[in-house]
Amino acid sequence: MGVTRSRWIPCAVVSLLGAALYLHTLRFGFVFDDQHLIANNAFLREPWSPLLAFAHDFWHGTRFGAVYYRPIVNASFALNGRLLGWGPAGFHLVNVILHALNAALVLALARRLGAPLAAALLAGCLFAVHPVAAWPVASIVARVDLLPVLFVLLAWIACESGRPIVMGLLFLAALLSKESAVAFLVVPLLGLRGGGPHRRLAVACAGGGLAVYLVARHAAGVPLIPGLAAIDPITNPLAFLPPAARFRSALALSGRYLLYLVLPIRFSDGGDYLPGGAPPGLLRPDLLLAALVLMGLAVLIARLWWRGERLAAPIAFGVGAFLPSSNLLVPIGSLYAQNFLYLPLAGLCLAAGLLLGKALPASRDPKEEAWRLPRFAWLALPLLIVFARAAAAEASIWRDEVSLFSAWSERFPHYPLAQSRLGVALLAQGDPAGARVAFEKALVMNEHNAEAHYNLGVALILKGESRASLEEALVHLRRAVDLTPDLVEARVNASKTLLLLGRPGEAEKEARQALVIAPGFAPARVNLAESLFRQSRYREALPEFRELARQSPTDPNIRSPLLVTLIHIGDLQAARAEADDARRTFPSLAWFDFCLARVEARSGHGVEAIDLLRAALAKDPATRAWIRQVDDFDGLRSDRTFRDLQASDGR
Repeated sequence: MGVTRSRWIPCAVVSLLGAALYLHTLRFGFVFDDQHLIANNAFLREPWSPLLAFAHDFWHGTRFGAVYYRPIVNASFALNGRLLGWGPAGFHLVNVILHALNAALVLALARRLGAPLAAALLAGCLFAVHPVAAWPVASIVARVDLLPVLFVLLAWIACESGRPIVMGLLFLAALLSKESAVAFLVVPLLGLRGGGPHRRLAVACAGGGLAVYLVARHAAGVPLIPGLAAIDPITNPLAFLPPAARFRSALALSGRYLLYLVLPIRFSDGGDYLPGGAPPGLLRPDLLLAALVLMGLAVLIARLWWRGERLAAPIAFGVGAFLPSSNLLVPIGSLYAQNFLYLPLAGLCLAAGLLLGKALPASRDPKEEAWRLPRFAWLALPLLIVFARAAAAEASIWRDEVSLFSAWSERFPHYPLAQSRLGVALLAQGDPAGARVAFEKALVMNEHNAEAHYNLGVALILKGESRASLEEALVHLRRAVDLTPDLVEARVNASKTLLLLGRPGEAEKEARQALVIAPGFAPARVNLAESLFRQSRYREALPEFRELARQSPTDPNIRSPLLVTLIHIGDLQAARAEADDARRTFPSLAWFDFCLARVEARSGHGVEAIDLLRAALAKDPATRAWIRQVDDFDGLRSDRTFRDLQASDGR
């Protein structure tokens, strides 16, 4: 019984090690894609979303298109929010727990594959502390890599335990978490050689799981291979290179990824994959090395399989899990993401455990087995410590968006997405000057970046140093519209800029075009109403202001022009009712007392008008300047009380 209990101790140690490294991520917020997929995704909060997720694509509820089908991940987010709240801490906690479980499963599977306890323990520890895990754990949305590893490892254990039906169901769950889990197929396929009927049944069950996945994906309307139209050229410019250039560039980048698996010193890449950039030459050393490594791995897998070595399966799985994310087979949605390596890392660690096990035959005495380490194995301890420190530091770049995209812009100097997103983060922090620099760098890399043009225009508006800045902002906003005609926000901000420049006619045109794209879009309607008001077309502006006030009755910036418009068109009865209601809604604002005074003065109620002006002056001395700007009180200028009111301090 004591030995049975002790079998859980190594798993607990590995799990605690994996969790402890990332507990600090519980203080992190929603970063990057977390904002779209979780924080601002109303679909996840719908009553049946955990089930409805299986009928929709991965990005359902966001502005992104149907590219991936990962319903188990979406369902996990929906359940996560219901059980632990919709703040980021609960989501980060589940990611930490998943990584801890995966580390324990690597250990358990290594044991099942025949590795001695000490070797399996080192394999689990390597998985727990390897810096490759930092991005999948620290980025909430990267749960899309944590979950498939969980299900793949469980499926593998079921396969080794002779439970093919369970294996098939778990393989299906892995595919429903991420399509690159298809690499698990190599495990039952490699087991066919020399296997009996149960091995053939395992292949059949795995094939059945894949078939069910393909049917479900088709039913949800998600294409098997996304076309180029579904890929953002800013996120993955490599996808739009000619095929030969794309393959060479992807091969060189693959070498960088594979190197990081074995030597995880800060992942970076100086490659320029934009159209017009020169692809790596055929004889470039890093490209040749990557090709040799991949070919060498293929030869090694074949030889190990032919000799009946169990080591073939983990290596084949690792390579197979990497290829779908490498851009070598087909272009994918992203260019850079360390989490691409999380599935391959599981294969690497299992292979390491089996290799170490060859140097350490299993002992017949379970009590001694854990301590029978070869001398060189103890050298792993300082390496694990170094990896652990690097992993914790790597996870820290995900603490906020400025930190993340500052790191990306440094590590990937030719990646326009990094600079563009850094600019957005700086804008959110209230630093339009810093944002402007970042957006300008992004546009130097790719002038066709509509998002960067749009955001640079916003930064210039917010900076608002001069008329020249506003003119420059207008140029970038219009360029964004040229590149993406349905970018309604760019049209709205162009309209706003034209109002600031005193060109209401042009502002009206931009606002109307924005409303054609997005009917009822409130910011466009605000600009339309304001542009009509500035052109003294008060009767046309009135219905726009009325609708805006209905939508936002507690916004004084809407109620004020509505009231002034009513005064201008001479509807004093409606203006009086609106002013009375506004005074009740905003009792501390002098403006609405002043506006009602205008109405009373126009109605010939001089005493009431003076009383209201006195009340307005008591709240805001600026009332005197307002009085001088209108002619409504001309009939009172001979009134001594009115003159005294203007000369007094309002008390």
